[in-house]
Amino acid sequence: MSMDTIEAWAKLLAPIMSALLIAGFKWYTEGRPRVISYLVQSWGVRIPDSSDGTLGAVVHSHTIAVANTGRKPATAVRVTHGIKQTLPALAIHPPIQYSIETNPEGYPQIVFPVLVPKQQITISYLYFPPLLYSQVLGTVLSNEGMARILDVVPMARPSRFVSWSTSILATIGGSVIVYWIFRLAIWLVLST
Repeated sequence: MSMDTIEAWAKLLAPIMSALLIAGFKWYTEGRPRVISYLVQSWGVRIPDSSDGTLGAVVHSHTIAVANTGRKPATAVRVTHGIKQTLPALAIHPPIQYSIETNPEGYPQIVFPVLVPKQQITISYLYFPPLLYSQVLGTVLSNEGMARILDVVPMARPSRFVSWSTSILATIGGSVIVYWIFRLAIWLVLST
């Protein structure tokens, strides 16, 4: 087989192989449930004393978001809490089926039977001192594994143009790399 024939095959196969590798990687990473959680806000408000002498109070609140960013449903999503007492007042939005159970260690947990792909819920808590959000907040997990806890609020998704442009450029770059690896392998084989 001549060098020109081998190079022609390398030029034909490199884009196909890189596209298959990228598609396989994307299928592997996105074809499963992926539960994330992050703290949306935490605050405390002092209610002033009233004019009739009634003492004011301090009220604390925090909100967390739990989302399934994967492409398959996440089952038995559990939001465990760090207190062994009754949960503070809470609101879940949008309304979704859930139950409050106690795990084997005695901590309360909110259990969502399923989070469909791309679904996000928020859980808002309201409570009084000395309780703080760091004491209420626990872990988030599902049957598929632990949730990834984000330290920042996620950004908006890029436009379709940016996504497609990135995919096309990654495919071209992958093709070039596969082509040159193939050329290097041929050179090493023929030079010995």
